[in-house]
Amino acid sequence: MISFDLMDTDISMANAVRRIMIAEVPTLCIDLVQFEDNTTVLLDEIIAHRLGLIPIRSNKPGGMESWTFNHACNCDDFCENCSVKFTLDCDFNEMSRNKPEYQNKVAIPVTSNDLICSDPEVQAVNFSNEEDLQQALGTSDGIVIVKLGPGQRLKLQAIAKKGIGKEHAKWSPVATVALKFDPIVKLNEDILDQYSEEQKMSFVDCCPTKVFDFDEYTQSVVIKNPSQCIFCKECIYTLEDFRRAPEDKLAVEIKHSPDKFSFTVETTGALLPKEVVKDALSMLTAKITKLQEAIPALANSEM
Repeated sequence: MISFDLMDTDISMANAVRRIMIAEVPTLCIDLVQFEDNTTVLLDEIIAHRLGLIPIRSNKPGGMESWTFNHACNCDDFCENCSVKFTLDCDFNEMSRNKPEYQNKVAIPVTSNDLICSDPEVQAVNFSNEEDLQQALGTSDGIVIVKLGPGQRLKLQAIAKKGIGKEHAKWSPVATVALKFDPIVKLNEDILDQYSEEQKMSFVDCCPTKVFDFDEYTQSVVIKNPSQCIFCKECIYTLEDFRRAPEDKLAVEIKHSPDKFSFTVETTGALLPKEVVKDALSMLTAKITKLQEAIPALANSEM
Protein backbone atom coordinates (compact mmCIF):
# COMPACT_ATOMS: atom_id res chain seq x y z
CA MET A 1 0.00 0.00 0.00
CA ILE A 2 1.24 3.50 -0.79
CA SER A 3 -0.03 7.01 -0.12
CA PHE A 4 0.82 10.12 -2.10
CA ASP A 5 -0.41 13.64 -2.82
CA LEU A 6 -1.43 14.92 -6.24
CA MET A 7 -1.01 18.70 -6.54
CA ASP A 8 -1.50 21.56 -8.99
CA THR A 9 -4.50 19.97 -10.72
CA ASP A 10 -8.28 19.77 -10.28
CA ILE A 11 -10.72 17.07 -9.18
CA SER A 12 -11.49 15.96 -12.74
CA MET A 13 -7.89 14.89 -13.36
CA ALA A 14 -7.54 13.35 -9.90
CA ASN A 15 -10.69 11.29 -10.41
CA ALA A 16 -9.51 10.27 -13.88
CA VAL A 17 -6.33 8.83 -12.33
CA ARG A 18 -8.41 6.99 -9.75
CA ARG A 19 -10.78 5.48 -12.33
CA ILE A 20 -7.93 4.38 -14.60
CA MET A 21 -6.19 2.62 -11.70
CA ILE A 22 -9.40 0.72 -10.93
CA ALA A 23 -10.66 -0.14 -14.41
CA GLU A 24 -8.01 0.28 -17.10
CA VAL A 25 -4.62 -0.86 -15.76
CA PRO A 26 -4.20 -4.42 -17.15
CA THR A 27 -3.27 -7.55 -15.21
CA LEU A 28 -3.14 -11.30 -15.77
CA CYS A 29 -6.07 -13.36 -14.56
CA ILE A 30 -7.38 -16.91 -15.01
CA ASP A 31 -10.19 -16.75 -17.56
CA LEU A 32 -10.65 -20.29 -18.90
CA VAL A 33 -10.69 -23.51 -16.85
CA GLN A 34 -10.89 -27.08 -18.18
CA PHE A 35 -11.71 -29.73 -15.57
CA GLU A 36 -10.45 -33.26 -15.99
CA ASP A 37 -11.60 -34.58 -12.63
CA ASN A 38 -13.59 -32.91 -9.85
CA THR A 39 -15.02 -35.02 -7.05
CA THR A 40 -14.91 -32.20 -4.47
CA VAL A 41 -17.94 -30.71 -2.75
CA LEU A 42 -17.85 -27.60 -5.00
CA LEU A 43 -19.24 -27.36 -8.51
CA ASP A 44 -16.93 -26.67 -11.47
CA GLU A 45 -18.38 -23.17 -11.90
CA ILE A 46 -17.69 -22.20 -8.28
CA ILE A 47 -14.09 -23.43 -8.41
CA ALA A 48 -13.55 -21.63 -11.74
CA HIS A 49 -14.88 -18.43 -10.17
CA ARG A 50 -12.54 -18.78 -7.19
CA LEU A 51 -9.58 -19.40 -9.50
CA GLY A 52 -10.38 -16.22 -11.41
CA LEU A 53 -10.07 -14.15 -8.23
CA ILE A 54 -6.54 -15.35 -7.40
CA PRO A 55 -4.00 -12.56 -8.11
CA ILE A 56 -1.35 -13.50 -10.68
CA ARG A 57 1.93 -11.62 -10.90
CA SER A 58 4.19 -11.47 -13.94
CA ASN A 59 7.87 -10.72 -13.44
CA LYS A 60 8.66 -10.44 -17.14
CA PRO A 61 10.88 -7.51 -18.16
CA GLY A 62 8.68 -4.69 -19.40
CA GLY A 63 5.82 -5.48 -17.04
CA MET A 64 2.34 -5.84 -18.49
CA GLU A 65 3.44 -4.06 -21.67
CA SER A 66 5.29 -7.27 -22.62
CA TRP A 67 1.95 -9.13 -22.80
CA THR A 68 -0.53 -8.92 -25.67
CA PHE A 69 -4.29 -8.88 -25.29
CA ASN A 70 -5.67 -12.21 -26.53
CA HIS A 71 -8.16 -10.52 -28.88
CA ALA A 72 -5.31 -8.51 -30.45
CA CYS A 73 -2.84 -11.39 -30.75
CA ASN A 74 -1.95 -12.95 -34.12
CA CYS A 75 -2.19 -16.52 -32.80
CA ASP A 76 -5.12 -18.81 -33.61
CA ASP A 77 -6.03 -19.62 -30.01
CA PHE A 78 -3.49 -19.05 -27.25
CA CYS A 79 0.26 -18.49 -27.23
CA GLU A 80 3.02 -17.47 -24.84
CA ASN A 81 2.63 -13.81 -25.85
CA CYS A 82 -1.02 -13.50 -24.80
CA SER A 83 -1.62 -16.25 -22.24
CA VAL A 84 -0.08 -18.60 -19.73
CA LYS A 85 -1.18 -22.07 -18.63
CA PHE A 86 -1.67 -23.33 -15.08
CA THR A 87 -2.17 -26.95 -14.04
CA LEU A 88 -3.47 -28.36 -10.77
CA ASP A 89 -3.63 -32.02 -9.73
CA CYS A 90 -4.43 -32.77 -6.09
CA ASP A 91 -5.55 -36.15 -4.77
CA PHE A 92 -6.47 -36.64 -1.11
CA ASN A 93 -5.02 -40.16 -0.98
CA GLU A 94 -1.69 -38.95 -2.36
CA MET A 95 -1.53 -35.86 -0.16
CA SER A 96 -2.36 -37.78 3.05
CA ARG A 97 -0.01 -40.69 2.41
CA ASN A 98 2.82 -39.33 4.56
CA LYS A 99 0.58 -37.94 7.29
CA PRO A 100 -0.04 -39.61 10.69
CA GLU A 101 -2.91 -42.09 10.81
CA TYR A 102 -5.06 -39.85 13.01
CA GLN A 103 -5.04 -37.21 10.21
CA ASN A 104 -6.08 -39.56 7.42
CA LYS A 105 -9.67 -38.33 7.55
CA VAL A 106 -8.95 -34.62 8.10
CA ALA A 107 -9.84 -32.40 5.10
CA ILE A 108 -6.81 -31.10 3.19
CA PRO A 109 -6.96 -27.59 1.67
CA VAL A 110 -6.07 -27.07 -2.00
CA THR A 111 -4.49 -23.63 -2.31
CA SER A 112 -2.99 -21.26 -4.85
CA ASN A 113 0.42 -22.77 -4.00
CA ASP A 114 -0.73 -25.97 -5.72
CA LEU A 115 -1.12 -24.14 -9.06
CA ILE A 116 1.82 -24.97 -11.34
CA CYS A 117 2.56 -22.40 -14.05
CA SER A 118 4.13 -23.19 -17.43
CA ASP A 119 6.03 -19.88 -17.30
CA PRO A 120 8.59 -19.58 -14.46
CA GLU A 121 8.23 -15.77 -14.53
CA VAL A 122 4.52 -15.96 -13.68
CA GLN A 123 3.12 -17.04 -10.34
CA ALA A 124 -0.04 -16.91 -8.25
CA VAL A 125 0.42 -14.64 -5.23
CA ASN A 126 -1.41 -14.28 -1.97
CA PHE A 127 0.34 -11.23 -0.51
CA SER A 128 0.41 -7.78 -2.04
CA ASN A 129 4.07 -7.22 -1.10
CA GLU A 130 7.10 -8.83 0.54
CA GLU A 131 6.54 -6.89 3.77
CA ASP A 132 3.17 -8.57 4.34
CA LEU A 133 4.75 -11.93 3.59
CA GLN A 134 7.47 -11.33 6.17
CA GLN A 135 4.84 -10.39 8.74
CA ALA A 136 3.40 -13.87 8.15
CA LEU A 137 6.80 -15.25 9.27
CA GLY A 138 7.91 -15.72 5.67
CA THR A 139 5.61 -18.68 5.05
CA SER A 140 2.12 -19.01 3.69
CA ASP A 141 -0.15 -21.87 2.70
CA GLY A 142 -1.65 -19.79 -0.11
CA ILE A 143 -5.25 -18.86 -0.90
CA VAL A 144 -7.64 -21.74 -0.23
CA ILE A 145 -9.52 -22.88 -3.34
CA VAL A 146 -11.33 -25.93 -1.96
CA LYS A 147 -10.85 -28.64 0.67
CA LEU A 148 -10.44 -32.31 -0.22
CA GLY A 149 -11.93 -35.12 1.81
CA PRO A 150 -11.06 -38.85 1.70
CA GLY A 151 -11.23 -40.21 -1.85
CA GLN A 152 -11.64 -36.79 -3.48
CA ARG A 153 -9.54 -35.36 -6.31
CA LEU A 154 -9.25 -32.13 -8.27
CA LYS A 155 -7.43 -32.01 -11.59
CA LEU A 156 -7.67 -29.12 -14.05
CA GLN A 157 -5.95 -26.87 -16.55
CA ALA A 158 -6.42 -23.09 -16.54
CA ILE A 159 -5.54 -20.33 -18.99
CA ALA A 160 -4.68 -16.86 -17.70
CA LYS A 161 -5.04 -13.89 -20.03
CA LYS A 162 -4.35 -10.17 -19.97
CA GLY A 163 -7.40 -8.02 -19.30
CA ILE A 164 -8.74 -4.88 -17.61
CA GLY A 165 -11.26 -4.17 -14.89
CA LYS A 166 -13.71 -2.69 -17.40
CA GLU A 167 -14.16 -6.18 -18.84
CA HIS A 168 -14.41 -7.94 -15.47
CA ALA A 169 -13.61 -6.83 -11.93
CA LYS A 170 -11.26 -9.81 -11.43
CA TRP A 171 -8.71 -8.01 -13.66
CA SER A 172 -8.69 -4.90 -11.46
CA PRO A 173 -5.22 -4.59 -9.89
CA VAL A 174 -6.39 -2.72 -6.80
CA ALA A 175 -8.29 -3.67 -3.68
CA THR A 176 -9.03 0.00 -3.05
CA VAL A 177 -8.09 3.45 -4.33
CA ALA A 178 -9.06 6.12 -1.84
CA LEU A 179 -9.20 9.71 -3.09
CA LYS A 180 -9.54 12.50 -0.56
CA PHE A 181 -9.60 16.27 -0.82
CA ASP A 182 -6.73 17.84 1.07
CA PRO A 183 -8.30 19.83 3.93
CA ILE A 184 -7.70 23.51 4.59
CA VAL A 185 -8.23 24.18 8.31
CA LYS A 186 -8.24 27.70 9.74
CA LEU A 187 -8.85 28.94 13.28
CA ASN A 188 -10.29 32.30 14.32
CA GLU A 189 -8.15 33.26 17.29
CA ASP A 190 -10.36 36.23 18.26
CA ILE A 191 -13.36 33.96 18.77
CA LEU A 192 -11.34 31.22 20.46
CA ASP A 193 -10.01 33.70 23.02
CA GLN A 194 -13.59 34.24 24.20
CA TYR A 195 -13.99 30.55 25.13
CA SER A 196 -13.27 29.12 28.55
CA GLU A 197 -10.60 26.47 29.03
CA GLU A 198 -13.31 23.82 29.38
CA GLN A 199 -14.88 24.84 26.05
CA LYS A 200 -11.48 24.78 24.35
CA MET A 201 -10.78 21.29 25.68
CA SER A 202 -14.22 20.15 24.56
CA PHE A 203 -13.50 21.52 21.09
CA VAL A 204 -10.15 19.70 20.92
CA ASP A 205 -11.56 16.39 22.20
CA CYS A 206 -14.53 16.32 19.82
CA CYS A 207 -12.29 15.65 16.81
CA PRO A 208 -12.00 11.86 16.23
CA THR A 209 -8.73 12.18 14.28
CA LYS A 210 -7.04 14.63 16.69
CA VAL A 211 -6.57 17.49 14.23
CA PHE A 212 -6.40 20.00 17.09
CA ASP A 213 -4.38 20.18 20.28
CA PHE A 214 -4.49 22.31 23.41
CA ASP A 215 -1.30 24.15 24.33
CA GLU A 216 -1.08 24.17 28.12
CA TYR A 217 1.55 26.91 28.14
CA THR A 218 -0.35 29.47 26.04
CA GLN A 219 -3.82 28.16 26.95
CA SER A 220 -4.73 28.17 23.26
CA VAL A 221 -5.95 25.75 20.61
CA VAL A 222 -3.48 24.89 17.85
CA ILE A 223 -3.77 22.91 14.62
CA LYS A 224 -1.73 19.74 15.10
CA ASN A 225 -2.55 17.43 12.15
CA PRO A 226 -4.55 19.27 9.47
CA SER A 227 -4.09 16.46 6.93
CA GLN A 228 -5.90 14.05 9.27
CA CYS A 229 -9.21 15.91 8.88
CA ILE A 230 -11.94 13.66 7.46
CA PHE A 231 -14.57 16.39 7.08
CA CYS A 232 -16.82 14.81 9.72
CA LYS A 233 -17.88 18.30 10.93
CA GLU A 234 -17.84 17.27 14.60
CA CYS A 235 -15.84 20.39 15.46
CA ILE A 236 -18.37 22.57 13.64
CA TYR A 237 -21.30 20.95 15.45
CA THR A 238 -19.54 21.47 18.80
CA LEU A 239 -18.77 25.13 18.11
CA GLU A 240 -22.35 25.77 16.99
CA ASP A 241 -23.43 24.98 20.55
CA PHE A 242 -20.98 27.60 21.85
CA ARG A 243 -22.47 30.46 19.78
CA ARG A 244 -24.47 33.10 21.54
CA ALA A 245 -26.55 33.80 18.43
CA PRO A 246 -27.15 31.68 15.30
CA GLU A 247 -25.65 34.35 13.06
CA ASP A 248 -22.32 34.47 14.99
CA LYS A 249 -19.23 33.24 13.16
CA LEU A 250 -17.58 29.97 14.10
CA ALA A 251 -14.06 29.69 15.47
CA VAL A 252 -13.04 27.18 12.79
CA GLU A 253 -13.29 27.10 9.02
CA ILE A 254 -12.75 23.88 7.04
CA LYS A 255 -12.61 23.82 3.24
CA HIS A 256 -11.60 21.47 0.45
CA SER A 257 -8.34 22.29 -1.29
CA PRO A 258 -9.15 22.91 -4.99
CA ASP A 259 -5.77 21.68 -6.27
CA LYS A 260 -4.35 19.12 -3.82
CA PHE A 261 -5.62 15.56 -3.31
CA SER A 262 -4.49 12.61 -1.19
CA PHE A 263 -4.43 9.08 -2.60
CA THR A 264 -4.15 5.72 -0.87
CA VAL A 265 -3.60 2.76 -3.19
CA GLU A 266 -3.77 -0.86 -2.04
CA THR A 267 -3.30 -3.62 -4.60
CA THR A 268 -4.40 -7.25 -4.79
CA GLY A 269 -0.82 -8.39 -5.35
CA ALA A 270 -1.01 -8.75 -9.14
CA LEU A 271 0.96 -5.49 -9.42
CA LEU A 272 2.91 -3.40 -6.94
CA PRO A 273 1.19 -0.14 -5.90
CA LYS A 274 3.88 2.01 -7.55
CA GLU A 275 3.44 0.03 -10.79
CA VAL A 276 -0.31 0.69 -10.76
CA VAL A 277 0.22 4.44 -10.26
CA LYS A 278 2.91 4.61 -12.93
CA ASP A 279 0.81 2.68 -15.48
CA ALA A 280 -2.27 4.80 -14.74
CA LEU A 281 -0.39 8.06 -15.27
CA SER A 282 1.11 6.74 -18.52
CA MET A 283 -2.33 5.75 -19.79
CA LEU A 284 -3.82 9.13 -18.86
CA THR A 285 -0.96 10.90 -20.66
CA ALA A 286 -1.60 8.78 -23.76
CA LYS A 287 -5.32 9.62 -23.66
CA ILE A 288 -4.65 13.36 -23.41
CA THR A 289 -2.08 13.20 -26.23
CA LYS A 290 -4.52 11.33 -28.46
CA LEU A 291 -7.23 13.90 -27.74
CA GLN A 292 -4.89 16.80 -28.50
CA GLU A 293 -3.94 15.22 -31.82
CA ALA A 294 -7.62 14.68 -32.71
CA ILE A 295 -8.76 18.24 -31.93
CA PRO A 296 -7.56 19.81 -35.24
CA ALA A 297 -9.33 17.10 -37.27
CA LEU A 298 -12.53 17.57 -35.25
CA ALA A 299 -12.34 21.36 -35.70
CA ASN A 300 -11.89 21.02 -39.48
CA SER A 301 -14.81 18.60 -39.77
CA GLU A 302 -17.17 21.15 -38.20
CA MET A 303 -16.19 23.90 -40.63
